Amino acid sequence: MPQRNLLVIFLVATFSYVCYVRTDQNPYARYTSASYRLIDDWALDDVPAEELFAGAVGGMVNVLRRRGDEHSRYITKQNANAFAAEMRQQFGGIGIRIRLTGDPTQLVVVGPPEPGTPAFHADIRPGDTITAIDGKPTVGWDMLKILRHMRGEVGDPVELTLVHSGENQPVTISLVREVITLDSILGDLRNADGDWQFRLAENSRIAYIRIIHFGDKTVGELSKALDELSTEGIDAVVLDLRDNAGGALQAAVATCDMFLERNQGIVETRGRDRQVLDRYVSSGQGKYQDFPIAVLINQNSASASEIVAACLQDHQRATIIGQRSYGKGTVQRVLEVGSRGSSLLKLTSASYWRPDGQNIHRMPGEGEDQAWGVYPDEGYEVPLDEQEYRAFRRYRSKRDFPVNHASAKEASEAEEGNSGATPFSDRALERAVEHLQSLL
Repeated sequence: MPQRNLLVIFLVATFSYVCYVRTDQNPYARYTSASYRLIDDWALDDVPAEELFAGAVGGMVNVLRRRGDEHSRYITKQNANAFAAEMRQQFGGIGIRIRLTGDPTQLVVVGPPEPGTPAFHADIRPGDTITAIDGKPTVGWDMLKILRHMRGEVGDPVELTLVHSGENQPVTISLVREVITLDSILGDLRNADGDWQFRLAENSRIAYIRIIHFGDKTVGELSKALDELSTEGIDAVVLDLRDNAGGALQAAVATCDMFLERNQGIVETRGRDRQVLDRYVSSGQGKYQDFPIAVLINQNSASASEIVAACLQDHQRATIIGQRSYGKGTVQRVLEVGSRGSSLLKLTSASYWRPDGQNIHRMPGEGEDQAWGVYPDEGYEVPLDEQEYRAFRRYRSKRDFPVNHASAKEASEAEEGNSGATPFSDRALERAVEHLQSLL
């Protein structure tokens, strides 16, 4: 027999033996497969194979969650596209922001449509209630189901039935989906053309940049904003990470790299038994190593937000202002499962560790007196109680979505003046501006 054939036989035999040993060591893989076949052959109800698969994977994920892993998640085929679109920051849609509100819940348009989008050119107004999508009533739908019907292929039509704010009769509007890009970098106010102002009106030497999510385009958006601002002569930056629940690890690492000198640790990821998987260090190529920085965080700043805040804090590169962060120190890997990757498994596969060697993850049951999360620098705590936080969200929403394209400042002042309420003061931002001014 030719030597080449003997080699092939040897390799196949070796591979088969390895597979056999692995299966023998973990027989539950066989049991699971056998259970599927029994249910498929003998169950009274003929359940689609896809549902059985989703139930099996979902059940295994639920075991992880019962053991304290609250972030692993099985994402069904129906929801996979919406999840992927959020990370890509791009999808086929019409260009409106929506929110479920009230009891019973109603689907409401929040703020004016994004400039240049299909909704912008249609008669869709802030405060409109959407009662049906393509003739299907939206009553009882959750947001994932709404997004599945609202978004779709570019060029496909979608029909909205809505009631304008202050009116009673529903109207039906037909639109054609276009490519919609989600911004992850926002400023403080919008210009008349809808673009964000990144320089503070009260102090134009200071830039104010909100990162609302770390996605595929975040680094490019941030770099573009900083490049334009630097040519305009800014001297300091406020990075607002409040209510930023995280996103892509690589985007957080690249954000830190913009502000650090060469060979400074950014974050480590560790697997089981705290074994180091990856260690990210700065390249020294960041163009903004000298800008004074203040970072705003609150109780909803999590994951990638905490990586940025912790890194810049440990290297004394930024002053951290606000409230203690959420405490999510784990990394999720998104894996394709099912037929042709039709569904996704978001699996906690590592923990991350800040440059000073600490893991900030808050385990289930840990109280306020235990060490987790990122703390503001001493003397820069700006705590908000629940009522003050709700006032902050209302204030931010007014500035983000001024009624009828009026200036956000005017809209905010008008509403506060009419209601007799005390104007909201963003104390964390004011504290950041005061601090940065002292450095300039």
